[in-house]
Amino acid sequence: MRAPNGLPVFLRPFRSKPLWLPLALTLAACAGRHPVLDPPPGVAAVEGHGSAAIRGEDTALKGKFSFVFRRPGRGRVDVSGPFGTTAYFLLFDGDAARLALPSKKAYADVPSGTLMGRFLGFELKPDEVLCLLSGQWPGGGPEAGGGPGWVFTRDGRGRVVRGERNGFIFEVTDFFPGTGVPRSFRFSRSGSSGRIEILSVGFNPADRPEVFSTAFIERYTCRTWEEMLDILRNER
Repeated sequence: MRAPNGLPVFLRPFRSKPLWLPLALTLAACAGRHPVLDPPPGVAAVEGHGSAAIRGEDTALKGKFSFVFRRPGRGRVDVSGPFGTTAYFLLFDGDAARLALPSKKAYADVPSGTLMGRFLGFELKPDEVLCLLSGQWPGGGPEAGGGPGWVFTRDGRGRVVRGERNGFIFEVTDFFPGTGVPRSFRFSRSGSSGRIEILSVGFNPADRPEVFSTAFIERYTCRTWEEMLDILRNER
């Protein structure tokens, strides 16, 4: 199935900014579904599954995703196409990030903020994504914590229910019962908006260094960001 612009429907987000991932996401390193756990203080890692519905200036997309984020600054998302084959995966390590396409044995080095911006439509650091998914933001007051520029609103139980920074706003619309862990939230910025539902989540899983391994680059060819986008546009 192809969109009017000639791109496969599941690759349409790469034609505009912000670029959203409309694909079902599967993380090979995370088998099975994760039970909801009330996170301990100072969560060091989070992994799980979710679904997203996102609208951009000229996109209307839905998809499922899996994720792993671990302090300090590491994350991985494996992305699959409609038929379950791995289309590409994203690795985050501090300020550095990589986008890799196994089918083409190709990868590109991208600044972490840029790749996160293309993934989510705004620039969050991997550790901030971990805060968002766990519901654990630093600070106790409505304007405290989370890094420069954040302004938070908390409910009577001290849970962060809204955050805003530089025109980006997220609002938690539901929590997992008995916890401060967001089960669904919506977000918006100029030209785009979306909603995410977390289907399952787990905290502080055993560290698996292979999840964040970059050994694949020995077998892959380094491409520019634009070359990678061209490949994705032409993927069937």
